Amino acid sequence: MTLLGGLALASLTAGIAGAQAQTIRMWTFLNPTGNAPREKALAEIISAFEAANPGAKVVVETQVWDQMTPKFMAAAQQGTAPDIVWVITDLLGEAIKSGALADLKPLFVDKWSPEQLKDNAGPYWDLCNVGGKQYCLFTSRNYIGLYYRRDLFKEAGIDAASLTTWPAFTEAAKKLTVKDASGAVTRYGFGQGWSESQPDPQIVTSYLLARQGTLFDEKGRARFATPAGIEGLTIQTELVMKHEVTSKQATTWTSDDVYEQFSAGRAAMITGASVRFSTLQARLGADKIGFMLVPGVDGKPHSPAVMAGWAVGAWSKGKNIDLAGKFMDFMNGPQADKLWVEKGGQTPALASTPKALASFFADPANEYLAIAGRGSATAGWLAPIDFGVGGYRQALNKAAQEVVTNGATPQAALERAERDFNRRNGR
Repeated sequence: MTLLGGLALASLTAGIAGAQAQTIRMWTFLNPTGNAPREKALAEIISAFEAANPGAKVVVETQVWDQMTPKFMAAAQQGTAPDIVWVITDLLGEAIKSGALADLKPLFVDKWSPEQLKDNAGPYWDLCNVGGKQYCLFTSRNYIGLYYRRDLFKEAGIDAASLTTWPAFTEAAKKLTVKDASGAVTRYGFGQGWSESQPDPQIVTSYLLARQGTLFDEKGRARFATPAGIEGLTIQTELVMKHEVTSKQATTWTSDDVYEQFSAGRAAMITGASVRFSTLQARLGADKIGFMLVPGVDGKPHSPAVMAGWAVGAWSKGKNIDLAGKFMDFMNGPQADKLWVEKGGQTPALASTPKALASFFADPANEYLAIAGRGSATAGWLAPIDFGVGGYRQALNKAAQEVVTNGATPQAALERAERDFNRRNGR
């Protein structure tokens, strides 16, 4: 090989290496080529970032949401993890303790002004701050409430604001349940999904939080089989077995199945995540569906519900960690937050965004965001990260299955759920 040829090859190799250094991989459950509101928002955010940073490329590798975090921690051990990952809240503590997530302070947070820090302040920010290090920023912030069909409520003469107790909720579900001439149910008053795959928190979770304030003791051991848990699971399962306002197929339905039942008009109310509300609005019409908080107990109008979302972090050993930090900073900044809200239909991450989008929030079609925000502020619960809580939703769903399918008592089912959860987590 000639000297000139060698230099040319070296130059080409360096150019390729430089190009690769400008590419970052991100794992999320969203597909930026998809049509869901959050997917469209993410696509615009990536496009804007790449336009502002010539040569930079963000490659999204879409993952199954409930498998993504364990897969990331395994990939980090093998040295094949992506530069950026969206971590599920239930496993955030484990991800931080594993050392797989980088401290974001030296990457970009230390460069923020006091105003930027204040704009990001709140419980989600605090959850990511461990030992003085900032391991993540939350996006796709979520609140678990109840979806309902406004048109069906109007037909039945039901005021959503009056459903502040479980007896009132149950009576409304009875009114909304419809049977045909043969006695077969054509529409259930309340749709539930208790699959152990893709589980959303159910009634028993809110009931436990309302009475106990937590699902665990100080050592992270489950506190399910308590008087509060037994009463909550009884209410949840009697909607199937006694009141017949929920289908027995709840034992196998995933959260996606429940959304489909609601979209198809086969359920008048469901448990639902605020981040998916805009998708169903697009299908059914903004005037057709509403969002409300979970009924309360002991004289309180609402029970606490799970606040969730996705903790976006950078792989601590990523080769392109600087560019990863730059994109994370952009994806959670003012321009992107407006896109997440307006296009993605999620609650704002920054305190300044509601004021910047005053006319948007004044639109009745966006009322659900204000309700979810109020729920987060007054009746919200973030899973602790001092110990791993992954699997609690599955354990409680399994307990509900045991009651309806196998005839177990709520107490026996919850005692088994406690044992299984504690054993899996070494407690």
